[in-house]
Amino acid sequence: MKTSVSNSTFWRLLAIAVGSMAFAMGVPVTGDPVATGMLMPVAIFVAAVLALLIVDASSRREKLMEAVRLELNKLRRIYHLSKNIADNNPKYRTWFTDMHGFIYEYLSSFSGKDFGAYETFNAAFRKVSYHIYTIPEIDTRKDEMLFQELLHAAGTVAESRQQIKELWDSRLSAYGWTVVGLLSVGYVVASAYAMNLTAASRVVGGISIAAMLLSVDYLRETDTVSSEKKALAERYVANIGRLELGRKHGVE
Repeated sequence: MKTSVSNSTFWRLLAIAVGSMAFAMGVPVTGDPVATGMLMPVAIFVAAVLALLIVDASSRREKLMEAVRLELNKLRRIYHLSKNIADNNPKYRTWFTDMHGFIYEYLSSFSGKDFGAYETFNAAFRKVSYHIYTIPEIDTRKDEMLFQELLHAAGTVAESRQQIKELWDSRLSAYGWTVVGLLSVGYVVASAYAMNLTAASRVVGGISIAAMLLSVDYLRETDTVSSEKKALAERYVANIGRLELGRKHGVE
C-alpha cells in the first residue's frame, strides 16, 4: 500500500513550503558570521537524526503492511479450510456456519473505523480462534489433515495480530517527538541568525527551513500512518465480499 496524497495533505505541504518562504522573507536578520559558520554542522546533525528516524519508521511501516497482508491471507485460509471440512461431511455444517459468522463479525468490526481501533477487535477475533476447537469429532484422515492446517493458519493469524500490535505501539514516543520538535525550532532559529539581508540568502534560508519541516512532516506521516488508517481498516471490510461470494457457492 502506497501513501496517498489527499487534498488536505497537499494543502498542508504547500502551507509548509509557502510559510517557510514567508518566514524567511519577513524575519529580521543580522547575518551573524558565527551563526553562518555554525549552520552547516547544525543542518548536518538535524538531517542525520531525521534520516535515521525516517528509515526506522519506514521499516516499521513496511512490516506493519506485511503483517496485515498475512493476517488477511490466513483469515481467508481459515474460511476455505473450514468450508472444505464441512463439504466433506454434513455434520460439520452448523460448525462451519458459525465459523463463517464469526469471521464475518470480525471483519465487519472494522467498518466505519480506522486502524487505530485495532485492539478493540480482540474479542471478535477470539470468537474465531476459540470456535476452531469446538469442531465435532473428526472421523477421517483427510479431515484431520485439514484441521491441522486450520490450526496452523489460526496460529499464524494470532502471531500476525501480535506483531501488528507491537509495531503499532512502537511508534515514536512523546519524548521522541519532543526532541524532534526542539531540533526543528533550533534549526529555524539558527537559520534565521545565519541569513543576511540579501534576497538570495533569504530564499536559500526559506528553502532550507521548508526542506527540514517537510522532512519532519514525512516522518510524522510515515510513523503514524495517519493517511492510511482508514484504508487499512477498509482492507478488512473488503474481504467480506470474498466470503460472501464463497458463501453463495458453499455450505449454508
